[in-house]
Amino acid sequence: MNTKVKVKTIRKRAGERGAALVTMLLASVLILGAGGALIMTTTMSANTSIGSTAEMQAYYVAEAGMQSALNVLRGNSRPLIVTTDRISFRTAIIPSISNGGNAGTSRLAGWLPYNQPSSDTSLVPVTIGTVTGGYRVTVENMDPNSHIVEFQTSATIDNGDAGATYKKTFGTAGGSDEVTISYSDQPGTNLTPDQNTFPLTLDSALGSFVISRPVTSTADNVVIPKTGFEITITQSLPWAATAYLEGTFEGDVDAASTTVKVTFDKASVKADGTTYALNLGGTQVLNLSYTSSPSTTAIPAKVTSPDPKRLLLKSYGFGPQGAQKRLELMVTKANLDFEVPAGVTFRGADDCTPLTLDSGSSGAKTYSGIDHAGVEPQRPSFAVSPCDEDDANKGIKKPDTVVDPEIGLLGDDDTTPGTVETPSFLQTADRARAYLNALQAQAQSNGRYFKPGSGSATTINDSVNAPMFTFVDGNCTLEGGSGFLVVTGTLTMHGNPNFKGAILVLGTGVLIRNGGGNGDIYGGIAVAAFGRTSGNFTSPTFSTNGGGNSTIQYDSAALKNGIGSGQNVSGIREF
Repeated sequence: MNTKVKVKTIRKRAGERGAALVTMLLASVLILGAGGALIMTTTMSANTSIGSTAEMQAYYVAEAGMQSALNVLRGNSRPLIVTTDRISFRTAIIPSISNGGNAGTSRLAGWLPYNQPSSDTSLVPVTIGTVTGGYRVTVENMDPNSHIVEFQTSATIDNGDAGATYKKTFGTAGGSDEVTISYSDQPGTNLTPDQNTFPLTLDSALGSFVISRPVTSTADNVVIPKTGFEITITQSLPWAATAYLEGTFEGDVDAASTTVKVTFDKASVKADGTTYALNLGGTQVLNLSYTSSPSTTAIPAKVTSPDPKRLLLKSYGFGPQGAQKRLELMVTKANLDFEVPAGVTFRGADDCTPLTLDSGSSGAKTYSGIDHAGVEPQRPSFAVSPCDEDDANKGIKKPDTVVDPEIGLLGDDDTTPGTVETPSFLQTADRARAYLNALQAQAQSNGRYFKPGSGSATTINDSVNAPMFTFVDGNCTLEGGSGFLVVTGTLTMHGNPNFKGAILVLGTGVLIRNGGGNGDIYGGIAVAAFGRTSGNFTSPTFSTNGGGNSTIQYDSAALKNGIGSGQNVSGIREF
């Protein structure tokens, strides 16, 4: 018997037909989106990496431009266009000199190898390893009124008339031979030269001398003996400063003529960078005139504005893919000044208390006033105050180690044989204090001021080829360096301290050279003892012990570099 069973299929999900396909499509879209995002992220990261590399390269190029500009300002680069140009903070901002005869923004085109020196948009090509690009720099004057000079003068005459030291009366008062020679002050004078004409020099005067006689004075051949004077130049612009110009006058005065001549000790002086130079046809002698009473003779001078103290350098670096970086920094400069009459100068005590000098018993040590650079005339090996001459001779333990002339005597008249001119800052203790305080202020503004703790010393061990301006307000140990070193405490040298430049031990006035060694000092040294707040000069000390080959020698080139070492970079930033 056949039995057929019929099974009936009931399709309850007919409405869900195709759901799997939709699900796969949605999943595919999500996966595709994620993949696309991943690809985009990878691409963006690659582009960002390439962009970052380009920006970093542009930064390196800008840094290279900044370093090149600093090298120019430090005198380490030669001019490329006008070989006679010389770089300074002043010439760097005068377009015609800064750009080697080209106009436009000051950009040091006379020293840096721009593709087109005459174009403000030209670049200096740079290749640093795999980095290629170019830069341009600009120089801005941050002391825009530094070209304006304002000053006045006054003077005193040695043994001048009571209550009026600016004049001196010769002969018999009320007699036929009465003659008065006086100094007439230069009133407040303002000089404003063209900032773009170098040098920034204008004609002026430093006061005048006046010869006067009363009506009753008619005698001829009135003798005016050699008489000293000192002119004080008080500057108020661009920076407050003081300078001194000394000299003597002598001759005869007749009823209607005179042979009196004024002889100045120096051809020029400086006041915080401003140069006041006599305009006497290359001489230091001024012939006074007299035809009738009173007769006035002006002291002609040329006044040259100082360099600015602050420059703003900007460097624009350009790298691949249009990347650009801009850097700027402030460069400051101290106007240092140092007069050097000998290899080593000692300012003695005002009361003639003997100085302490021991040149050392080793026959291998050498002291010399011969210019190591071979440029300037020879000076004495040592310069001392007159009352220290005998003690200085006793302190030279090995005369064969000190080059003749061994000793020069500090004085006001360097025309006298054996006499050298006393540096102006060592004329009086008050001037020495003012000079030292000014140096301290400049060092503090330049970030090169060091004050060791009580009983300790600051160690200086800088490069002998990178001059630095350094002020140590206390004890100092010198191991090496170059530039302009000022120490107010005891300066101690150990072993082999090589140094090129100026060393000033002012205040405690003690310099000790300990132990053997072969270190050489080229430049100039000055030692003076005085209180920082008051008092006169006291006795200085210079002591050497130990063996070794060493030299202390005058060097005009090292001093020039030292005096020019007052530059300092205040900071660098992007802008």
